[in-house]
Amino acid sequence: MKKLIFPTLIILAFYAHAEQVKERHPYRVIRTLTADLNNDNRSDTIRLISDLEGRNDFNKVSISLAGYGKSVFKARDYWTVVDSEFLVKDKNAIHTKLLFAKKTDKHAVILLFGQIDGAGYRGEFSIVNIENNKAKLVFEEIDGKGNKPDVEWARELTDLEHNGRLCFVYSEMGELYGTPPVPNADLGTYHPYYVYKITDTCQLDKPLTRAYNEKNYVFAGYRYSEKIKVLYPRNGGKPRIWKK
Repeated sequence: MKKLIFPTLIILAFYAHAEQVKERHPYRVIRTLTADLNNDNRSDTIRLISDLEGRNDFNKVSISLAGYGKSVFKARDYWTVVDSEFLVKDKNAIHTKLLFAKKTDKHAVILLFGQIDGAGYRGEFSIVNIENNKAKLVFEEIDGKGNKPDVEWARELTDLEHNGRLCFVYSEMGELYGTPPVPNADLGTYHPYYVYKITDTCQLDKPLTRAYNEKNYVFAGYRYSEKIKVLYPRNGGKPRIWKK
């Protein structure tokens, strides 16, 4: 198990949750939410649909934009409550704990959070972009094996360029493995933040990723590395690359 470097994420609760058997039932709507998602002053409807037993678990999302039709997205596994730590940094535009939404004058973005297991690996993470009166699933994670973006710590959804275009920032979890000859600090792995500009194609934005890490962390490439040693001040100060 990793000795994790990230805010506490109610891991114990997820331990218990992971032990539950996912029994199947007839599909039912577990929550109906309304909001103006496309800035036309009309209420749109989000339905969270499930055939699972857990009251906060769902595996379908239906988004109906008033006058523009309905889109339905299905999870490979299932989605559940938003990470509590994420809600500390970002304010949800919809009053619910089962998804996170944010909007600008250009688009609306919905984040769907999969379960985190006791070792810190997330089963699924998805992003829906709502733009030009269409809802599209633009970002998915299948598992924690590196085959897809590995969203172990969702950091923020924010307009980094101040142009109305939201960016999603996340990181993998790192490990602490030593104490340097520096007071009140630890050595750990290099685990950069990744910045995805939310569009209908939604790819890693390398220039924004580099700039974000240089400002908020350190930058030593775009991949997690145990070989690159990072010094982490215990007082929450800015980390730096450790060189003897």
